[in-house]
Amino acid sequence: MTASICLPAYNEVRTIEATLTELSRLGPEVDEILVCLNGCTDGTERVVEAFRGREPRLAVIESELGKNNAWNALVARARNRRLVFTDADVRPAEGSISALLRALERSPRAAVAAAFEQPRGAPPPPLGTVLRLLTTSLGQDYISGRLYAIDRDRLGAVMADRGLLPAGALPRLPVDLVTEDSWLTALVAGDALVVVPEAPIHFEVDSMADVIRALARNAAAREQLRSSYPELYRRDGARLLSAQSAPRILLDRLRSAPGPFAVTRGLGGMALRAAIHRVLGARIRAQRDRILADVSAGRGGRVMATSGRLPSKGG
Repeated sequence: MTASICLPAYNEVRTIEATLTELSRLGPEVDEILVCLNGCTDGTERVVEAFRGREPRLAVIESELGKNNAWNALVARARNRRLVFTDADVRPAEGSISALLRALERSPRAAVAAAFEQPRGAPPPPLGTVLRLLTTSLGQDYISGRLYAIDRDRLGAVMADRGLLPAGALPRLPVDLVTEDSWLTALVAGDALVVVPEAPIHFEVDSMADVIRALARNAAAREQLRSSYPELYRRDGARLLSAQSAPRILLDRLRSAPGPFAVTRGLGGMALRAAIHRVLGARIRAQRDRILADVSAGRGGRVMATSGRLPSKGG
């Protein structure tokens, strides 16, 4: 089954040509590459238009500012049932997109197949070691917004089952989300989500400020779930460690961790993040509240672009 690549782009003039060059090397499993320009002001559209002359599969659309608006426009425009979403600064590792599509084929209940996050490119030890541990997960059980694939029909059915849209309608994100990946993770938690270690996605973390921004963004996304989407928050809450659920969740994550070194790094990362929250909790909460205030004031599109993304480097 062929797939469409879906690429939301907001002010990506420095990176999008390299990303499109990598995507143009994909084989026949991809017959469409869609770029959605959402509020670009830096000349991104000129780079994409110039590239279109070299890649017949490339099509360009536009939406209002914000990744959520771009996501909805891409889902509505794509010709295929299988869609691969990737950020414009990501260059997927060789074979990653094929691995995501195979995972959807092998898992008949899966609506989303997520790439496996791996931090890299940090400063030298000891700071680099600490930063990598802080952003390392134990047995990833969430969607990375940098790279994931959806089955449009299955995702639409999940949303209909949750009462979020009419049966048979195309999937559609609320446009005010802090992060689309946290919302989607809560939506499909369980057997509708498969995380694919064979599809790695790397990202850089250069400073403790990067870590704090990412933690604040994640906290804002969780608070938004709690206040605005309580049913999804209760589903997502089953993934959180607590006195009752910790043994089961830890065991599941240990089983899914790819090897003993990943287990050690994941446990170390959990401990370090808990310490950071204790020491820098007030700063994280202040940034979280600023993000939520921006969303409430109608500036959610800019939040998606600036509030806490870590630089992605693909393969």
